[in-house]
Amino acid sequence: MRTSPSEPRSQNHHNPDAASPPVQHDTAARAVATAIGRGGRVSSLVTTAAPTLIFVVADGIGGLRAALIATVAAGLLALGWRLRARRQVGHAVLGALLALLCAATAAGTGQARGFFLLPMLLPAAATAACLLSVFAGRPLAGLVANRIVGGPPDWRSHRPLHRFYLRATLCISVVSFASLAAQVALYRLSAVTWLGILHILMAPLWAGVTAASIVLSRMAVTRHRHPAAARPADRAATDR
Repeated sequence: MRTSPSEPRSQNHHNPDAASPPVQHDTAARAVATAIGRGGRVSSLVTTAAPTLIFVVADGIGGLRAALIATVAAGLLALGWRLRARRQVGHAVLGALLALLCAATAAGTGQARGFFLLPMLLPAAATAACLLSVFAGRPLAGLVANRIVGGPPDWRSHRPLHRFYLRATLCISVVSFASLAAQVALYRLSAVTWLGILHILMAPLWAGVTAASIVLSRMAVTRHRHPAAARPADRAATDR
């Protein structure tokens, strides 16, 4: 009779280990939802791509002047709609300002490809920031993503986390440099249509990169805090 109460205790003792992987999957799912909510909303992507799409189509139909008028009008209309709906006003103001600056640059250069000069600065700045942070021993992914996922403040002193953030930063720099190189090549060829397509694709691409960075950072932090839960098979083998 005394042996029967001990059986539930042994089961309760092993249940936390068996339940740890679902908790890890749950945190990863929350990270995905957070990343998508911050950087991948469909409305934001459409609003970002609309001025470029309108500029390319209008330039192909009526030339540079028609493209400039259509882009400015579309930017102002999008801004007015966001202000009236009171949704993501800051993002709308930034998008309208960027569209106006791009149109002004195209008007100043007198060429349709000048519309894409300012957007080229974004991957250039991202590449430079990533490489400088790596050389300084403070990978940019660690400075940003580690704080978002609630990682340890002293992550630089933990080799696995520091190595992960270093590799993540280098991957982001490669993506940024590839984007910059492609845009420069198309700019030199005056391929306005392909520049527009690439510029439109950059928004969902960076949303995906942001989401992947946050998710992988959350998983890396979870492995650092619960190393035993990351290897349930190994632990089960040792229990046998």
